[in-house]
Amino acid sequence: MRDVKETWDYLVSQLCEISERGPDRPAYYRRLRDLLGRNSKLVLYDDSPNQGINLVHYTTWKSALEMFDGGKESDEDQESPSLRMYHYEYSNDPEEGKIKPPEWKKIEKNARSQWIDRVLKDRNNWMEEWGTYGCSFSSGPTGVEDDLTYWRLYGNDGQGCSLKISSRNERIYRVRYRDKDFNKRKKKDREEDKDVAKRLHDIFDIGSQIVNGAPREHKPNVEITVAEGLLRIIYGYYHLIKHINYEEEKEWRMIEVMPKPDIIRYDTMSENIIKRYIEGPPLDQLLITGSVITIGPTVPNRGAARAYLEHLAKEKHKIRPVNVKNSNQTYRQV
Repeated sequence: MRDVKETWDYLVSQLCEISERGPDRPAYYRRLRDLLGRNSKLVLYDDSPNQGINLVHYTTWKSALEMFDGGKESDEDQESPSLRMYHYEYSNDPEEGKIKPPEWKKIEKNARSQWIDRVLKDRNNWMEEWGTYGCSFSSGPTGVEDDLTYWRLYGNDGQGCSLKISSRNERIYRVRYRDKDFNKRKKKDREEDKDVAKRLHDIFDIGSQIVNGAPREHKPNVEITVAEGLLRIIYGYYHLIKHINYEEEKEWRMIEVMPKPDIIRYDTMSENIIKRYIEGPPLDQLLITGSVITIGPTVPNRGAARAYLEHLAKEKHKIRPVNVKNSNQTYRQV
């Protein structure tokens, strides 16, 4: 897998070639859409988890059942259950997506004022409607999958499940924590933010060249493709920064920016709160050797619950091997 430098060097070289030869040719236009269409193909940070670090996703019992029971009932052509990714508006950080290092903010502001806002003027709500979707993970040594604090905060007060997964097949990023006063940044954080700013400057500059060089008949489509693609990238970075107050979470995150509208679904939760979500990567790619599904300490009839999840994972979806266990936490029930 490419590292950050290799990924960005490749992207820049491909976009330079399109800029030089013209995005009006069908093959190059398709290539342009492919390069800028999904930020998840980019290596935004070199964040491969160190050996011994676990990534654990806490979720409600209802969501766990819906994920595992979501495949086709037919024995033929069964679909693997998928991890659920929710819209960013449900983040526990009210500053989600708003904490922007000044270097990045300046580059985005210049690009918007030059041409992006003009291109997207008739689509004022496009980011709110499509937005950023994510799935969050706790990190730490063995035991974080059955941690009392996490059960209280993210495991539906102990009535949910935790999924300890493998990240080998997915791009999962470590969240950065920044003070809103960026003058208080640590030296290593400032250096990292400046490195990102350099990447963003290069990519926005090339995007502007592509737009300016597009022939009149193709220019509208090229403008929209480039504008949306570049904002996918910068919003991908924005949603990897949270307020310094959340630093103790040591969160990792999988993100998807502006998915196709036809894959957005709706989940009606308690108190009639409707949440937007998309299906993430298949669980059979994530729950492999070393994975653990832990049933929360206050889930009723935990023996039956454990047996049912084992049935869904192993028998229905053929996810092997997967270890399903009950929480060992002592949890006071009111």
